Amino acid sequence: MGFWNWFGKKSDDSVMEEALPEIKKEDFVDDSNPNSNKTVTITYGTGMPIDLIYGYLKEDYETKGYEDALSNPDISYREMNKSIIKSNLEVKFKQVRLKYTDVLRELDFHINSRTQAGLVDLVRQLETKRETYQQHMKELNQMEQDFQNEKPYMVGMLFSYDKGFSRGLAALSLEQMKKLDHEMVD
Repeated sequence: MGFWNWFGKKSDDSVMEEALPEIKKEDFVDDSNPNSNKTVTITYGTGMPIDLIYGYLKEDYETKGYEDALSNPDISYREMNKSIIKSNLEVKFKQVRLKYTDVLRELDFHINSRTQAGLVDLVRQLETKRETYQQHMKELNQMEQDFQNEKPYMVGMLFSYDKGFSRGLAALSLEQMKKLDHEMVD
């Protein structure tokens, strides 16, 4: 027997078969449905322009007031910032009102045009959309009136800002007191 034949010689075929594991398709291929793991996303709000107002009302004004007090503890600075907050909300009311007015005007055009074309189902769908926008405009008008009348839900952001500013002033005073205490000990 030659040298090379010695390496090629099979002594026991059954031992070789038992030593190798079985290769399965499942180990390498994922046959599962890719759509079976659907993610559910929950969004809040309407996805319409009025959400701009709600988002502005929900901002963190307490933290803003706190940080403003730390940077400039003057009461006139607080009042100026509250005026800016109010002014920005008034601008947002105008922006949203303008957007709804434009959309309603366009919807009216389509409703009139599609009515003349006899597209009854489409006209009804457009009228439903117009009713939704009109309802939002009514809500927007009520919110603006409530803001002018200083209803708590509309001016809560100003209360929150005041609270944060007061906390900031208190933090500054406490820090100053600690410094004075340390100076007295040293």
